[in-house]
Amino acid sequence: MTFMQVTSPPRPERRTDSDERRGNMPVLPSCFGYQVYGLHIASQLELPELLPSSLRADRDVDILTHALPVSLKQAIQRGSWIQLSETRCQMTIPRIARYRMDGGRRIVVDRRVDTSLGCDPGDVRLYLLGTAFGTLLHQRQWLPLHVSALATPSGAWAFTGASGAGKSTLAAWLHHDRGWPLISDDVAVVKPEETRPWLYPGPPRLKLWKDALAMLGIGTQGLVRDLSRADKYHLIQHRGFQAVPLPLTGLVVLERAEPGEHAVLEKLHGVAAFQAVMASLYRPELARAFQVPQSLMRHVADLAQRVQIYRFRRPLSLHDMTPVLSPLIAHIAGAAPDDV
Repeated sequence: MTFMQVTSPPRPERRTDSDERRGNMPVLPSCFGYQVYGLHIASQLELPELLPSSLRADRDVDILTHALPVSLKQAIQRGSWIQLSETRCQMTIPRIARYRMDGGRRIVVDRRVDTSLGCDPGDVRLYLLGTAFGTLLHQRQWLPLHVSALATPSGAWAFTGASGAGKSTLAAWLHHDRGWPLISDDVAVVKPEETRPWLYPGPPRLKLWKDALAMLGIGTQGLVRDLSRADKYHLIQHRGFQAVPLPLTGLVVLERAEPGEHAVLEKLHGVAAFQAVMASLYRPELARAFQVPQSLMRHVADLAQRVQIYRFRRPLSLHDMTPVLSPLIAHIAGAAPDDV
């Protein structure tokens, strides 16, 4: 499918909240159509990281490009880079761009921030598809989860944990070794209003350290280097990803074992399961900014009861992955999607 390229950003059309509630989003000229997180998007920015889709009148989100004021009206300043109001969020990334997320329906990108210094378009998209979209998902009262996830024979299994816990490496190895399609490597989303917890994929990209790429036989030539970590790379639209959502069967919290420890898979219940889900939320401070605390806790508790929650401690090594992961693989392969 071919999309018209943006030549100059048109002035945004005036619309009302009632129009948007009825799905009457005005037509935006010179836009690209995409899909991600179960959302249909019209964007004035070209986003090669996302899967293309036809432009729809009943789309869910507009991404616009025009100037933004430095300050957001009736907002509270949080730190040096983010402002929050009841339904809006504005963040300013020095030397990159200014972003405004509005009511879960619109993202405005102002690229005229320190323009004399120059900025790579990929950097603008990185923050757009990261924190900006994560904020928009919280504004929609959904649960964006900071996970790597796979489509297994027993449904979707997601892996979470502290930074450096090996989420991406584990998912990439299971995809490579078991042939399980990837669903997400950063953020995937659950919609609490659905009777069954479906996991909706995020952007089809995979972030791996250089040594993990070498283990999988993937060269670094042509890959996008991570902004903050020189030895980490992004595989854009990685071939192993699937675009459709799947029922979420399990969430596994990854922990690093001490030297000499054996791998242990432990099922979590009650408060421990609730805390595991809460800790997996993407930028939970933004969840608290846009969701009523009681509603957020209810949604998290409900998800913790409807999926299997585990803690998996294992040696963090790229060697001997098969014996280390055997308890996890055996359980996932033998689990039933509704066995909670």
